[in-house]
Amino acid sequence: MTKRQHLVGNELNKTNERSNFVEQFHAAESYGLLGQTGILSEGKIEKLLEQGSGSERRNKMLEALHKITYAKIAGREGNYVFAVELYDQVLEKVNVLNQGSQQENALTFFYYEYANFLYEANDKSAAFMYLEKANASVRGNRMKQMIAYQFMVKQEGTLKNSALRKWLQSIAYFNKYEMTVMETQAHYDLALHYIQQSELSDAATHLDQAHELAVTFGYQYLQRNIEFTRGCLLVIQDRDTEAVKYFEDLLTTVENNYFKTRILFKLAEMLQKAGDAGKALEWAMASMEISQRYSISTELAAASMIAGQIYHRHKKDITKAYFYYQQGFGAVMELAKRGIPISGSRKSAVDDYVNFLEEHFPGGMAESANEELFAFSKELNWVQLKDLFHYNLFLYHYMNTGVGGKTLEALKLPASSFYSATERLRSRGITFPNFRRNDVEIPSENYIEGLQQYSRMHREKTWVEINEQFEKDMLAYHYKVNHYNKKLLAKNLELAYSGIVNRTKYLTSSD
Repeated sequence: MTKRQHLVGNELNKTNERSNFVEQFHAAESYGLLGQTGILSEGKIEKLLEQGSGSERRNKMLEALHKITYAKIAGREGNYVFAVELYDQVLEKVNVLNQGSQQENALTFFYYEYANFLYEANDKSAAFMYLEKANASVRGNRMKQMIAYQFMVKQEGTLKNSALRKWLQSIAYFNKYEMTVMETQAHYDLALHYIQQSELSDAATHLDQAHELAVTFGYQYLQRNIEFTRGCLLVIQDRDTEAVKYFEDLLTTVENNYFKTRILFKLAEMLQKAGDAGKALEWAMASMEISQRYSISTELAAASMIAGQIYHRHKKDITKAYFYYQQGFGAVMELAKRGIPISGSRKSAVDDYVNFLEEHFPGGMAESANEELFAFSKELNWVQLKDLFHYNLFLYHYMNTGVGGKTLEALKLPASSFYSATERLRSRGITFPNFRRNDVEIPSENYIEGLQQYSRMHREKTWVEINEQFEKDMLAYHYKVNHYNKKLLAKNLELAYSGIVNRTKYLTSSD
């Protein structure tokens, strides 16, 4: 496959200083899969690649497939912000992929790739929803096999014999039809499952098979993933000295910045655990620098947290610790604005930041913390803010304290006041999920992560106390946002000026 230069936009190329490196790194897998699934012929893939020059009128379906491929690469480069932007663009005009029998496969391919991205982003319920959409629209046998494989591989729990047989059957199918991208991926995925079950010998066998295929066919992303996992296998086996040497050697051979950040973070994590805070900080700072320079948003928070922890606990430098904790928190919140769930390592980063603030709370940090948490609120009026706060406060206690009487007890809130508040929210279109179901899902609408963290920081306060605190903190925040102008503050929050004057006397009491 040729003519790949000038095809990735500037945003995607942010993850490497070398022109076209990113596309060349991912091309064999990302474009090859389009041919191996039967979505596009080799000739059409060449046409797709040629569209980067803009020399001919674009085919809308091919343009959409190009965006899907870019989005996939952006996600694999850790640039989730750009990936989400591209997937959203495709979603807005998704019918372009569903025009005629041939293009219907393109629609299935989009659902399939979007599901995989969402799963990697830890939005598992959405991932399975789009896998179901892919399954409902699929016609070709190859895509059917791929979708069935993804349903199987994404199931959590112990790998049973029946599932193992299906896994091996999938590998045989991919081999038979020369679907080498999927064959390599399936061996790698099976190795990961064996690692989870502590069956390390079988894991190593499938890692070797996957690595051989990846090298043979030039699947560089998979190759580096496999090599990184081999180092993790040494850590699991408590061969830490070997693992450090392995990752240091691997670092010298890796040109892709995404994998550099992962390796650097892994080294920082291992050396922090070993008690070498100085070297751990050096690796963490290097990981942070690359992440920030090349828009690798997925890795920034974890490295920032290690830097924050070292300055906090080892160097006792609270100012620098705060700076790095805040860097990690900011990276997570930026992703959250794009719909990326705060879970896994991202949730750990938020928890570390909040715990740090709780430990060293009062003082100037309180205002800085609220500026981060309240950033969502700049365009809202006071009624909207109070409604969202009450909804998120109840939601927080439902999820962490308990439904019903436990929440009322924690907030010291009379049942009549509680029902009045929730009924008021319902009358304004803000309804609560059914928490008595086992499979309750929290809709993203009206869920504000900043208010969840605010509720967590003040979880010991009663209903009266936290409402008083919220009013004080939110008005202080908007007073600053409105350039310390109370008339402007009253106008933008849609409150009476006389009321604002009375409620904000504490802000100017020293004048």
